[in-house]
Amino acid sequence: MYPASPGGSPMPRPELPYRLVDADNHYYEPDDCCTRHLEANYRERAIHIETLPDGAREWRFGDKPLSFHRGARDFTISPGALRAYYEGKEFDGESAPVISTDRPAYRDRKARLATMDKQSIEASIMYPSFGVAIESDMRGDPEAAVANVRAFNRFIEEDWGFAYENRIFAPPLLSLVDLDGACQEADRVLAAGARVVAMSPGILTGRSPADPYYDPFWARLNEAQVPVVLHIGVSSYMQDWGTLWGEPAGVTETEMSAFQYLTCFGERPMVDMMAALVLHNLFGRHPNLQVVSIENGSKWVPALLANMDRAAAASISTKGEASGRWLGGPLKEMPSEIFCKHVYVSPFWEDHVHGLVDVIGSQRVLFGSDWPHPEGTAQPLDFLSEVEGLPDEQVRHIMRSNTADLLGLER
Repeated sequence: MYPASPGGSPMPRPELPYRLVDADNHYYEPDDCCTRHLEANYRERAIHIETLPDGAREWRFGDKPLSFHRGARDFTISPGALRAYYEGKEFDGESAPVISTDRPAYRDRKARLATMDKQSIEASIMYPSFGVAIESDMRGDPEAAVANVRAFNRFIEEDWGFAYENRIFAPPLLSLVDLDGACQEADRVLAAGARVVAMSPGILTGRSPADPYYDPFWARLNEAQVPVVLHIGVSSYMQDWGTLWGEPAGVTETEMSAFQYLTCFGERPMVDMMAALVLHNLFGRHPNLQVVSIENGSKWVPALLANMDRAAAASISTKGEASGRWLGGPLKEMPSEIFCKHVYVSPFWEDHVHGLVDVIGSQRVLFGSDWPHPEGTAQPLDFLSEVEGLPDEQVRHIMRSNTADLLGLER
């Protein structure tokens, strides 16, 4: 376990001899992000906005309110507004809201490019704000889930582009809720030029994502050598795990208890997902795959690597042979070695970036500002305060080269 982040306010921003490549940017979606391209026969099972009698607006799947991201993102707060809270200082909960439709850079790619120019960002991976949390609410209706994801991806392609001007890389979402649907959508978005794809960490179907059953899907990404981003999202843990401990299912982001936050959201599903990908030998069967953890933090990394190595050692007989059950086949390397060859991690700004570099190396660490979300940095360059003191070469790895390599850009 490496030390906690020293915290502190952002340092004065120095001039860099290169522009940044940001692994974690976001846009805010319009109301029709799932309905605009949805086939007519799925209209009754669409993800859509419903206006309530009191005027409140909420997202629904068919006639059911969504759980986590239920409320429409009409209002938000400024980028970096939660920094004081995360540093243990008093937070002004009454700070003026931001109307997301009043900020063109939040919703329009040309305006966003102009903002990126001012921020010294050459390119960024651009994720949804609402769309990262829709999959689990649809798992009971795989056919409709596939249709809604497909429609959402067409919105992404139309409004943001999979590789717009070689600067905005908006990854399409892929879901394993239905294998045939996942393969068909992977074929479609890869043919359309997707440079990176996104999935939610966790499990939805009762199978490990690394189960050989899903090999036809992973084989497509392995052949294309397109990286897979696991962005923080909502898995089935709220329904399947939290309820075993007496917690309610279907809570919104503002209703989540401390226990649910710890055990059902963020770090826990991500740790389990990474353990499954490594210990179920996904990378042994698909050696070109590269997986990226975004907005899941990094404090879990040292313990996971040590625990996976210990677990693997316990599954080796006294004769040095693999014993027990190895879904996907026994490993040929230690899990920690596999992780460091196939996984990139983008730490929270409040994590100890130096410590993560010591564990997995600077060539596996990605800068992600989370802009314009309030839990991220106020300005992307503020992240430089977290890499202060690292050698210039390592700073460039983190702030530019590693993500550039994943996207096929100049380092």
